[in-house]
Amino acid sequence: MSAISLEAKKRELGKKASKAVRNAGFITGVYYAKGKEPLAIATTFKQIRPAVYTSDTHIITLKVEGAAPVDCVVKDVEFDPVTEEIVHFDLLGIIEGQTLHVEVPIILKGTAKGVAIAGGMLEHIMHRVQIECLPASLPEHIEIDVTSLEVGKSVHIGDLKVPGVKFMVPPTASIVAVHAKRGRDEVATAEAKA
Repeated sequence: MSAISLEAKKRELGKKASKAVRNAGFITGVYYAKGKEPLAIATTFKQIRPAVYTSDTHIITLKVEGAAPVDCVVKDVEFDPVTEEIVHFDLLGIIEGQTLHVEVPIILKGTAKGVAIAGGMLEHIMHRVQIECLPASLPEHIEIDVTSLEVGKSVHIGDLKVPGVKFMVPPTASIVAVHAKRGRDEVATAEAKA
């Protein structure tokens, strides 16, 4: 798994202090770790960008002035509803031997048989999934090969086997499915019934 280095500085807590930090061009964040006091931090967009805008889960080496570097993962990111800029982020500390509860991306590989041969439509339903695992078992992403998927078939969480990973969603949850395209006759019949 690839690592990203993130440099940050300590900041004061409180709405007024956070606003001052944001006005100075920084993004606020908090580092959490089991058994440790939360650490309020601030960094630049340039520093946090590689950890947020990625299709993989990365281990982040957080370097805060006056403290030893620590490993962590992105736990949550808050975006401005209007500008979609990052306004806050939470980092979860990695402690060897303690399980992590994180969200990882799901990536599809290949072209489904039901799309290539039968002209079906592929629906990617679940793009990220909550998992629980030890730091050593943390995957960058979960890859699903869809080449054998036919029309009317789907892949569920229960179909996945990832060593050392426990999925925090029901095994019946659908990840990807191939549906038949509705023909013109079917659409006309459906409209006539409506």
